[in-house]
Amino acid sequence: MSNFLLFADLSPTENVLNIVSIIAIALLAVVGTIICVTNRKNNAFNTKSIVYGGICVAGSFVLSFIKLEMGYGGSVTLASMLPLFIYCYVFGVGRGLIVGIVYGLLQFIQNPYFLNVPQFLLDYILPFGFIALSGVFKKIMPAKGAIFAGAGLFSFLRLASHVGSGIIFFNMGWTVDTFPLFGSSAGMGSFVYSLVYNALYMVPETLILMGVLWYLVASKQFFTLENMMIKAKTEETKQA
Repeated sequence: MSNFLLFADLSPTENVLNIVSIIAIALLAVVGTIICVTNRKNNAFNTKSIVYGGICVAGSFVLSFIKLEMGYGGSVTLASMLPLFIYCYVFGVGRGLIVGIVYGLLQFIQNPYFLNVPQFLLDYILPFGFIALSGVFKKIMPAKGAIFAGAGLFSFLRLASHVGSGIIFFNMGWTVDTFPLFGSSAGMGSFVYSLVYNALYMVPETLILMGVLWYLVASKQFFTLENMMIKAKTEETKQA
């Protein structure tokens, strides 16, 4: 079966899901445009913030190639989301959403799987778009707690999104017979199957990210990077 399917040979329910999802994509594009226009008026999108965004997207993309294949389809990377996490933590939700979606599209180009529009959203747009929420705890928690809470929230939402995609794969008959540690997948329901499949790589992926963040925070290198980005953003705004 081809990976690239859209509306051919789909059930009425799947067609409705596709139509709803296309509308959601259109609304997302409108919201993104509004964010861009609003931020442009507020000097939020300046040269240096764009440069930092490009560097962080590129850094995360390169790190995504350094990975351990899990043997059943998943893989664990070398803290590939770290550069994007730092960028989103500093620059906020608006710019974070854009770089997250850009990164998700790069992941699709790197390893394209397209069964239908909901699967595409759940595998590439939403899970990496959620990284925009990395800094949402900054104003309500101490800095160290906010960093790890943001990383935890992003990792949880990314896992939830991939689990949703895995349910779609399961219901379309794309399954793995055996898992590491868990053995046979026979008798698993769609949710349990998808949760096991995705948790087997997302848990170590999250632990690696948390471990590297712990080192950067303990060595104060995280705050050095944060202050460097904040300084560049402030200087650019003053010049504008």
